[in-house]
Amino acid sequence: MRIGLLTTLETNIGDDFIREGLMHIITHLNSGRSCEYVAVNKHEPHTVYPAWHPIKFCNENKFRPSRMREPLRIRAERYLPPLGLSRFDTCDIILQCGTPVIWEGCRHSEWAKPIWRDVMARLSRKGKPVLNLGGGSSYPCERQPETLVGNPDEEFIGIMLKTACVTTVRDKLAKKLFASLGYEAQHLCCPAMLAGRVFAKPAEPTRKVLINYMSGGGHYDYGQRVDEKVWEMTMSHLVRELRRQGWEPVFIAHNETELRLATQIWQDVPSVLPTDPRDYFEIVRDAAFGIFNRLHASVAAAGLGVPSIAVGTDSRNLMVETLGQPAFYVKEATVDRILAALKTLVSQRDSESRRLLILRENSFELYKDILRPFFKS
Repeated sequence: MRIGLLTTLETNIGDDFIREGLMHIITHLNSGRSCEYVAVNKHEPHTVYPAWHPIKFCNENKFRPSRMREPLRIRAERYLPPLGLSRFDTCDIILQCGTPVIWEGCRHSEWAKPIWRDVMARLSRKGKPVLNLGGGSSYPCERQPETLVGNPDEEFIGIMLKTACVTTVRDKLAKKLFASLGYEAQHLCCPAMLAGRVFAKPAEPTRKVLINYMSGGGHYDYGQRVDEKVWEMTMSHLVRELRRQGWEPVFIAHNETELRLATQIWQDVPSVLPTDPRDYFEIVRDAAFGIFNRLHASVAAAGLGVPSIAVGTDSRNLMVETLGQPAFYVKEATVDRILAALKTLVSQRDSESRRLLILRENSFELYKDILRPFFKS
């Protein structure tokens, strides 16, 4: 079986968790049969075509003469997609692997036209199954829309919903907004929660507390005027208090920027940058709890029964709320509020860990039920 995956590659370890979680389900459903994956990096949408294809060729910097590249690329992308010949054309099924799929201006995303409109919508019309699994929203905490009706992104979002024969969402805002267009999506935990099942087993908690720190508390400010210094001071206070209580903070970075930031601000606190999911989960498995700006750090940890508190700047926070974990808008994430949430978390740590592991297994079965019809013998 040949399975197309719309994902990111060597970009974000959180996206790796989503992809690994979905592949883990497929492995269980497709046991005993060969399976080939065709992964396309959405941030390089021309890679949906093979190396020889004019669209991919015209997008390569090595194209010579360079002055001819742009006009040829424009013509190729206008006239060639209806002819097919993409890497997804040879797949039996295509999965969009998690990620925010709706936000302000999503119609302009680099993959909206070349992948959704030109390839997946065309293949869907021909009867090829396209599944949009674990899609989420990413709207500023201070500007969350009530409806998509009349929204400039409505037409493109409608194409996504029409193209996918199955759409699941990981947050309640995405479910609400899709419902405003007449589409009832199933609300499930992000598939990234299942990745821990692949790489590690839960362990007895130590005194280790994992922290992921991002300047300003998230990927983007979204024009909300988040004071980066206030969040740095808040986290510094929390680190001191955790150490005073006998905990052992460890900063876990998702990229080099986060690692440099943590080591510059907290020089006497250990910092790590896992190189792959296996290393990541080996670090996570024996943590007592976590405090995370990366929302997928919360999701990944929950998959090993490690509870956490998330702090962010947009509606991705709601993905963590789906897990039943506390998530704060960074402007509202005061020291007192976080410490109060931590006190509750620590007092209920064992029962919360069991609940998260049960939720993981229930989610695993639900995703299997969704995918099973497409993997029948």
